[in-house]
Amino acid sequence: MKAVFVLCAVLAAFVVAVNGDAGRSACKDESEIGQTYPHHFDPAKYWLCETLGTAATEVDCPKGLAYMHLLKECIPWASYIWKKPEFPPTVA
Repeated sequence: MKAVFVLCAVLAAFVVAVNGDAGRSACKDESEIGQTYPHHFDPAKYWLCETLGTAATEVDCPKGLAYMHLLKECIPWASYIWKKPEFPPTVA
């Protein structure tokens, strides 16, 4: 029973580690610099490409706001509309 619990804990940690960066840009193309991309698992966050060749930085919206990729800004949750996430041109 302990082995099953340990295995589940390890798998859960692995899934979080693998999926935590979903939607993160690698910022390998000049067209990505200064661009933002939605975080695939937390609408209150987004990715910002600042430096060519450096993976995008995770940015939190202010409390009570969600990132709306179509508007490229954080908006009140009441105005937020879910949209299927898309991947940036280069993925980290």
